[in-house]
Amino acid sequence: MLPLAVDLDGTLLTTDTLHEGLVEALLHTPAAFPGLLRSLPEGRAAFKRRVSQHAPANAAGLPLRQPFLEWLREQHALGRELHLVTAADQAIADAVAAHVGLFRSATGSDGTRNLRSEEKAEFLRRSFPEGFAYAGDSRHDLPVFAAASEIILVNASPATAAAARSINPAVAAEFPPEGSRLRTWIGALRVHQWSKNVLVLVPLLLGHKMQDATAILHCVLGMLLLSLAASGTYLLNDLADLNSDRQHRKKRHRAIASGRIRPLHALAVALGLITFALLAPLLFRPMLSVAIIGYCALSLLYSGGLKRIALIDTLTIAALFTMRLSLGIELADVPYSPWLVAFAGFFFFSLALAKRHCELMEAKDGGGLARRGWEVDDWPLTLGFGAAAGIGALQIMILYVADDALPSRMYAHPAWLYVAPGAVAIWLMRIWLLAHRRKLQHDPVVFALRDPWSWGIGAVAAIAIVLAL
Repeated sequence: MLPLAVDLDGTLLTTDTLHEGLVEALLHTPAAFPGLLRSLPEGRAAFKRRVSQHAPANAAGLPLRQPFLEWLREQHALGRELHLVTAADQAIADAVAAHVGLFRSATGSDGTRNLRSEEKAEFLRRSFPEGFAYAGDSRHDLPVFAAASEIILVNASPATAAAARSINPAVAAEFPPEGSRLRTWIGALRVHQWSKNVLVLVPLLLGHKMQDATAILHCVLGMLLLSLAASGTYLLNDLADLNSDRQHRKKRHRAIASGRIRPLHALAVALGLITFALLAPLLFRPMLSVAIIGYCALSLLYSGGLKRIALIDTLTIAALFTMRLSLGIELADVPYSPWLVAFAGFFFFSLALAKRHCELMEAKDGGGLARRGWEVDDWPLTLGFGAAAGIGALQIMILYVADDALPSRMYAHPAWLYVAPGAVAIWLMRIWLLAHRRKLQHDPVVFALRDPWSWGIGAVAAIAIVLAL
């Protein structure tokens, strides 16, 4: 049985260790990053050595390609020699080989020699003059595939797989790419969370600007740009939490944590989205850029630490939702309404506490630990504060109808407006009932967009407003 040489990045691992080290350095110790770049003229091997020294790989946390790893274990059990041969630095190769425990030897770049492509092929010819098998994934492996007696294709793109077969038809096994790249990126960008930004359009309706094409265009563009910026912050958050996500039971399956998206690619897309979202408004509404900067800053502060401070976390969530409405007011060119902003602050604070209350109730009944600065015994506080905030929002809404909407003579039949607070009250009570019963599994706004009852209650409120007009 031929000895089998196994590539590391993209083959045994789903990720790229050089990408991981660079992003780790850039996000957590940015002052050291220029020093790493200064080593580039010394060559790729020297650069990799410096990166591995500055940001040592946590071998136990790196995502392994499980189907291929199981196959390697079977080959090892049959008595086959396995050798890890990689362009990653020797320190990383040694750490991963020790963690996996299957390889007779581990060889990587040594600070002078970059063990990739032709260099790797020549090394394997010298090491195994009687022939070897090779498992790889990228176009850089094509010279190695040509030199091997048999090949194993792991996560190779269709173009790479076709090129490998054309130069060496002795394919012993193949592990094709898993999942859809498009679907992976859609999940990583949290496109489903864009539904929250529909709040930007609310001032169009409340300000009676649905006939104003310019206002509609500005609000729609603002909603889309805010969504792109938010997706960029989600990627940055996932990169910053990469190590902790890999230790989490559910979050380790996220696209970046699982290695389905390379960290450096995610960083480039995040910076590109945020930059575009900041520059595009300069063409039609420069103040939108300022608003997006504020939104991104608060969102990143939340991800960076505010989410771990009890009450501050829920207040920040309420502020982010209220900012969406304030942005809509600006883009729709409607008069600033303290009624609307005050209602939104209390309303979204109540919803944020409802989600946290559901989590505390689950931890209480399951004997688990609470998260993000809260303790299990805090559940009466989330219940009390949340219910009070909801009642406060309803009081503001009723006072607005009585003291502002009715005297304004903007409505032909203003009595219908009283239906709206009633509908909101019913919806809030239902949200809190579900939260207390541990059935509110999603963000309340996302839940409402998927819940038929919420759509029905919203339709009643909308019909009442139309009848009032």
